[in-house]
Amino acid sequence: MIKKRNLDPSVVQWIMSQTGLGPGIGEIFYVAPASSATSQFRTQLQSMGVRDESIYTSPTTAYTDMVAGRNDVMLVAPGAYDLDAELTWSKAWTHLLGMGGPNMYGDYSEPNVFIYSDGVGVASVITVTGQNSIFVGAGIGNFGANAACLTAATINIYGTTWRDCSFMGTTVTEQCAVAAAASLYIGAAGMYPLIENCQIGQNVWGIRTTSQSGVLSFSGTGGRPNGGVIRKSRIVSTGDDTACFLVRIPATTSSGRGWLFDDCSFEHFSSAADGTQLAAAFYTVTGGTQKQTMLLHNCGLFGVDEWETGDYGVVWGDMSTSSTSGGIGREPSAAIS
Repeated sequence: MIKKRNLDPSVVQWIMSQTGLGPGIGEIFYVAPASSATSQFRTQLQSMGVRDESIYTSPTTAYTDMVAGRNDVMLVAPGAYDLDAELTWSKAWTHLLGMGGPNMYGDYSEPNVFIYSDGVGVASVITVTGQNSIFVGAGIGNFGANAACLTAATINIYGTTWRDCSFMGTTVTEQCAVAAAASLYIGAAGMYPLIENCQIGQNVWGIRTTSQSGVLSFSGTGGRPNGGVIRKSRIVSTGDDTACFLVRIPATTSSGRGWLFDDCSFEHFSSAADGTQLAAAFYTVTGGTQKQTMLLHNCGLFGVDEWETGDYGVVWGDMSTSSTSGGIGREPSAAIS
């Protein structure tokens, strides 16, 4: 760790501008791969005065030394970081900031800043239970070849922020065979996260074939997590079963009020020759009091027939045309008049 007082003022200013924390940031923890022909980030940090023994090789070991409740910041250099076990991010007001820029669409084979696991016992690569934590500029992926490898990340606490991140799950056959597998979990306590400029899901790895599976999954069966904002993000899917979904809400108590999808793109790609479309974007169930809880503002839907087939009043949108076709992309079949 390099003490904040020893940092170049421009570094402190950059951290504050990226996180919005203001002057109250805590200590700084660096993570970087070993120096090589393709990665000189560790060497660059050393040239800035950071001792080699103060540069961690894994987000897990850096996180161990962070302190809750003082806005400690982990700065992660570009690289692919393979975690052997789930990283439980339980320390409140601790933050992760990638140093690779805003493009997080690559995976571990083409990494910018990418944190993943291919361990068969890792259910969720990062599980966040520390409130008001911030994550910027990192990709997270679960590549474990086991049905127990359920998601890339789990949000199970209130007030987290995610910007310029990607979440990749259902990447291998074993995961795709499980309806509960997804790319991002919202747990029972995952209240009002702010998710901006992110990609949830992937369309180049595993092909989902299990009905009632989702890309974004409200994984709890109680708690009714409420108030999330998902803005300017892509919810991305690949699969050949028309009964797969993009957003999974398996119980009436899995989600609560006021989930806003603002300027988001819901996209499904089928590898089938006929380009099989999904029947619906949202999987919801009847009963309970979950009316008007999923709110769509200026959203588009591609490769899917309808927002919600059950018509339970859960999904509402303000796009033009009609309640079923508003914002849904179609192949042009005639000249524009």
